[in-house]
Amino acid sequence: MTSGGLVHPQALRGQWYRWWRPLVGLSVVVGFGALLVGLALVAVIVGVVLEATGVIGIPGLATVDDAWFASPVGMLVNNLFLALGIPVALLATWAQRSRPGRVSSVTGRLRWPLVLGSAALALLLLGVLSFGVDLVIDAVAPGPLEGWELDPEPAWLGLSVVILLTTPLQAAGEEYFFRGWLSQAIGSWCRSRWLAILLPMVVSATLFALAHGTQSGWLFADRLIFGLLASVLVWRTGGLECAIGLHVVNNLLAFGWAIASGTMAESLLITEVPAVDAAISIGSTVVTAGVVLLWARRRRPQTEVPA
Repeated sequence: MTSGGLVHPQALRGQWYRWWRPLVGLSVVVGFGALLVGLALVAVIVGVVLEATGVIGIPGLATVDDAWFASPVGMLVNNLFLALGIPVALLATWAQRSRPGRVSSVTGRLRWPLVLGSAALALLLLGVLSFGVDLVIDAVAPGPLEGWELDPEPAWLGLSVVILLTTPLQAAGEEYFFRGWLSQAIGSWCRSRWLAILLPMVVSATLFALAHGTQSGWLFADRLIFGLLASVLVWRTGGLECAIGLHVVNNLLAFGWAIASGTMAESLLITEVPAVDAAISIGSTVVTAGVVLLWARRRRPQTEVPA
């Protein structure tokens, strides 16, 4: 349902809009990030000193490595850090003199039926497409099922609990930051409706992909296309809900298989994928996002801020 108003990326161009307000939001984001980095450095220094003096032992703190990031504690810290994208986006939006809930959707709130429905669809489709196609390829290729051997992580139970409880927050944090505040900050500078849709879409997807660090061209393309599709979902549904549902399920399936196959460290620090794996991932995401969008549009969600 539309009302002839402003689409989600332009939602901050309301009564109180001034060209400099996105810069205020940016200062909040930068300041919050600097504070977190400072606190993290202080915590590490204090922990290392306490461990070195024998006051208290914190295993792995002095030598944070790949194995630490793949441990339950490392995953918990990583997920909670990324989940901070939610309060940062809300605070930055408030600092721009706009309703914080406007970053969630054009209605000013998160619409849970869209979140849960899109997640259920994504779970079914991504599970069948990603694993099903890969299973067929493995079955017809030399050494069938070679990549499907189970070898669970030693700390599989702790990892499973952490991932189930915090990965939804981590995925939502990334959506709130990239498809929420960042897209709206860029879109608010655009008078043209279509420029406000396309420019934030490209910029946020590119920065989202780059934020994952060193990566091959195929892996970058996979993440870039995911970001673009998430932006399309946000635009066409008027909120972050379907993008969050898709992102949560994508990460839960990836981490779930990494736990089952004993490849958590490799999954977290992956830098390249074969072209066929990237193609399967991209194709599965395109089909899933398309079905989720069709389902969501049939529910006739509000997609614009009333003028």
